[in-house]
Amino acid sequence: MFYRFYYSACIILHPFILATLTAIAICQHYKYPFISPKYSIVKIADRLQEMSRSIPILLGQSVLFTYLIYPNLQSNESHDAVTMIMMIGLYITLIEMNYYIYHRWIHTKYYISVHKKHHQNIEVYPFDTFFLTYLDDTALILSLGIPVIILPITFIEQFIVLYLYITCSYLSHSNLFWNHHAIHHKYLDCNYCILFPIFDILCKTYRAK
Repeated sequence: MFYRFYYSACIILHPFILATLTAIAICQHYKYPFISPKYSIVKIADRLQEMSRSIPILLGQSVLFTYLIYPNLQSNESHDAVTMIMMIGLYITLIEMNYYIYHRWIHTKYYISVHKKHHQNIEVYPFDTFFLTYLDDTALILSLGIPVIILPITFIEQFIVLYLYITCSYLSHSNLFWNHHAIHHKYLDCNYCILFPIFDILCKTYRAK
């Protein structure tokens, strides 16, 4: 039991910490602010206090969910390179589908009570990424976790996808490399996918600018 809990925690915490450090390093390299320059010291302190409560809950829920689905994860040796690429592609597709459905629905039905908190800023920076309500936290966890129940994902494949999504989630709250999510924060009724606008294009909710 302890072994399973320990590795579930590692699966979540390692990519989260590494992705956070990566995003900070990339922002520093490109001289792009990680935190909005418009934030006062008081507002930054308030945000940090809020996130000191919400992020541990997000991580704790993620570890618990991973603990429950741990038996579904496959050994790293069970997939060759081609299978790994296919599994990661399928995993990403299911994540985007899950989150697209939730994200579009929450903007339609319960935006004010659930999701408006994340949209307090139109101009966003990486620091704003995990400023979420608990329901948004849960939806994010389920979007990334449910595919593991369906697909025979290995430990390394899950690590790669989690690291990719957490790193790029930080960076998507900027205009460094792409502005897909920044446009969503501006107009609200478009670009519901997390990183890859597969279902935005299919469902005609994609907006390029």
